[in-house]
Amino acid sequence: MNIAPETLKQIVVRSGLVPEAEFDNAAQTARDLGRPIEDILVFRGFLNSAIYSKLIADYLHVGWLDMKHVLVSDDALALLPQNLAKTYKMVPLGLENEKLKLAMSDPTDVEALEFAKRFTGRELIPFYLSPEDFSRALSQYKRNFKGEFDKAISENVAKAEEGGDLKKASEDLPVVKILDTIMEYAVAQRASDVHIETQETDVIVRFRVDGDLRDIVRLPEKIEEPLIARIKILSNLKLDERRIPQDGRYKLTINDEVIALRVSIIPGFYGENVVMRILRESARPASLEELGLMGKNLELVKNAIEAPNGMILVTGPTGSGKTTTLYSLLTILNTIDVKICTIEDPIEYGVSRVTQIQVNPKAGLDFAAGLRALLRHDPDIMMVGEIRDKETAEIAVHSALTGHLVLSTLHTNDAASALPRLVDMGVEGYLAASTLNLVIAQRLIRKICTVCIKEYTPDAAVMAKLVAEHHINPARQKFYKGEGCAECHGSGFLGRIGIYEVLPISEKIRTLVTKKVASDEILKTAKEEGMTTMMQDGLNKVSSGFTTIEQVLQAVTDD
Repeated sequence: MNIAPETLKQIVVRSGLVPEAEFDNAAQTARDLGRPIEDILVFRGFLNSAIYSKLIADYLHVGWLDMKHVLVSDDALALLPQNLAKTYKMVPLGLENEKLKLAMSDPTDVEALEFAKRFTGRELIPFYLSPEDFSRALSQYKRNFKGEFDKAISENVAKAEEGGDLKKASEDLPVVKILDTIMEYAVAQRASDVHIETQETDVIVRFRVDGDLRDIVRLPEKIEEPLIARIKILSNLKLDERRIPQDGRYKLTINDEVIALRVSIIPGFYGENVVMRILRESARPASLEELGLMGKNLELVKNAIEAPNGMILVTGPTGSGKTTTLYSLLTILNTIDVKICTIEDPIEYGVSRVTQIQVNPKAGLDFAAGLRALLRHDPDIMMVGEIRDKETAEIAVHSALTGHLVLSTLHTNDAASALPRLVDMGVEGYLAASTLNLVIAQRLIRKICTVCIKEYTPDAAVMAKLVAEHHINPARQKFYKGEGCAECHGSGFLGRIGIYEVLPISEKIRTLVTKKVASDEILKTAKEEGMTTMMQDGLNKVSSGFTTIEQVLQAVTDD
């Protein structure tokens, strides 16, 4: 559904949430970057996607639903087959006084409305859904996809032929269908990675969902070679090379969503193993608020990225979402009046109007060499995927000193440890102190399913730990969990969110860094100055119903 920019301006500005000047600026940025205006407004924190959708629904005089809290029944979905729901971009929600409630991405589509009325024989009550919410609604058709998946896999495994020409076998319909079915199911399950692991007598397919690995299906040994050959062909890798690791990429489209796959293949004891990282190119990058930054932490980050120079570091272990946070910051900073350059390993997402370089150690292009080259490209903002060594650290620090804003990641457990870590790498304390603007430490934890959330009381051991180790008064703390439902497949969790501690570099902390004191002293001073620790941020998210106390305790390592 296309709404004219002038009409959209009236809708949004009239709400009082976005000043006219800010809307005009966002509209210009949207034209420059080829993005929807609403995306820019969400990135900049003027409104969230739910508020924007409600404004559009009010303008259209139709209902609105936040699909994060709605579980459509199987009986309701049966009112309109999935293929028709996808074609006409509508999902049945159920009946109200014999009228059909219909979620639509475009409630002004007269043809679709007329079809639904004729097909169901009922009067309609249309609801507006944002593209993101409509995709979530449509995915509910896949809630019971496991049976279809198992049937498709078993039928095509039986048809797959053993032996013969490998290239021909990889292009046979059964093998093609097996891989397509696996990927379709992975997307339906919101998996971030697909693992294909060759064992002695079979092949295990596993998905990583919300950080946890789960077994999906076991395939017979005869499928291994043609299946991996199929992946190699799609990824433009060497079909006959089985002795060394290979990396590649390919794209596919599932339910109108463009999916990019980053493929890694390594030789194992019994055969080759594959991991495919799923990157949803069609999806809008998450805003800082959607990542989990809120309150004081959010304001500190927003203020820091407005600085013309200096360094912002994001720290945490592998898999804590550091790169995702950097991409969100880049999205906010990406305007036509700045030059942004990055050096990454690997490049996760292509960003419009950003110069991105892929690290290539074999060609002599490491982080330090790439960063040195980028300095000659007249950048205003630079992103370094990771600071791993003294040379990269020194170049990044000197770049920040000479008028550039530098974003990067570092492997430390908390924010306070980032400063001594730079000094340990060989950066002079006074240089680290004068260039660093902000350190963000983070972890990823699982979010409670918003459909089946309920308040509860944790067990006695958890309560005792909160009192003894974290000095929490349980009587003043609310606790929530998910009961388990069809939407979250009984787990009680759906998606992940970050917990953070954000350390601004004050004058006191600069002095401590110059003196090369230990991280404990820096942390003590930061707390005295009011820094919200990761544990405190986690407890705030527990009280707000975002996650469980068990998730926070598991993620936060005590000092």
